[in-house]
Amino acid sequence: MIKDKVFSRWVIAIPVLNILMDITMNFFPNFKTPIGVFRLAFMLGAILFFIFFYGLKKTKLNKFIVFYSVFILVLTLFTSNLEESFIDGFLKITISLFMIPLGIRLGQIRYDAILKPMIWVIGILLLNYILSQFFKLGVSVYEEDSFYKGGATASAPIIIALGVLVIYNAFNKRTLPYAKWIVMILVIAGMFVILLSVKRGAILALGVGLVFYFFNTSKKVSSTLRLGFIVLGLLIVGLQNSDVFESRVAARSTERNEFQNENRFKETVYVIEELGKSNIVQVVFGKEAFNSGVVMTKYFGRPRQLHIDYNLILLGTGVLGLMLFMFLYKLLYTTSKKLRVKSLIMDNEIKNFVIENYALILACITLSLVMSISGGLQFVSYRVMLFLIIGCSIGEMQRKLHLTKEN
Repeated sequence: MIKDKVFSRWVIAIPVLNILMDITMNFFPNFKTPIGVFRLAFMLGAILFFIFFYGLKKTKLNKFIVFYSVFILVLTLFTSNLEESFIDGFLKITISLFMIPLGIRLGQIRYDAILKPMIWVIGILLLNYILSQFFKLGVSVYEEDSFYKGGATASAPIIIALGVLVIYNAFNKRTLPYAKWIVMILVIAGMFVILLSVKRGAILALGVGLVFYFFNTSKKVSSTLRLGFIVLGLLIVGLQNSDVFESRVAARSTERNEFQNENRFKETVYVIEELGKSNIVQVVFGKEAFNSGVVMTKYFGRPRQLHIDYNLILLGTGVLGLMLFMFLYKLLYTTSKKLRVKSLIMDNEIKNFVIENYALILACITLSLVMSISGGLQFVSYRVMLFLIIGCSIGEMQRKLHLTKEN
């Protein structure tokens, strides 16, 4: 059908478009506003197209997404800086959440639709890093000229980690669109960049995500052998670039960076202290949703936004908001688990397919929960890709089990 083709191509373009726009905005900051508006219009257009032509079916997941979106919108309206809260909070969170039903529909239309875009995303980011080292572009303040990131944002390592999980899943399902050796090189190079970035949140999140994938995959032997090959490749590449890696570790151990880490610890204490002095309504519903800087000024002496997602959600939307935030992940888990249980009575081909997607979903969920300790709610590209992958995996499971009417 024409609408299926339009919809699938539109949604498939979202990961690649987001990463290209991130890079463009970093290289050309003067165009940040028009590019941001176009990005917003492109994704909102996809959401509206989906609702108009397919409708938002009354599943528990969809009902919750609508309820949670309305919940944070109402809280946003009571903040002192409506623009800040609306754009950096409500819009970013809501758009990423609606990628779940979009992803589900995409998975029901096409298998492995998100695979090629994620491979291209990794390829684009690696090309960016290569060109940046050659032309010495985009070094950040604390990196002391040891590693040039070009137009890549702070979320690039965790986005690569997501792509690695998707590719791992494709290996086990034997659905790679390109030659194995090409994809393996991309994975090794991508994981090397994650290590080289020395982003502890991304490294830990990928590690935990892979552990959960290994625990739930039906192909543990082949997964282990593949990981061994990747580790060997990382060792070879790492030994050849040991001086660069050492300089990166040294750059990340500066006094300024340690001060940032100390502030992340302090912010947790300050949030608890602030809520301890608040009334019951503020404890339940929070204060200054997604505009934490105005609250933290009295603690840090400046309007510093909270970095840890759990702190940001707790202070801004209260205990209820944090519970709802966590409930989303529970819904994603239970939805995928029910599909896995249904697959156990099916033949091996269907069962193995569903189990692999279930393993990918759990890996993405744990990756996200761990990453939120470091902070990731403000990274719209990362959150959009995360929920697209999860949604698409659920949709594929439904299609394989002939349950597409349930959406």
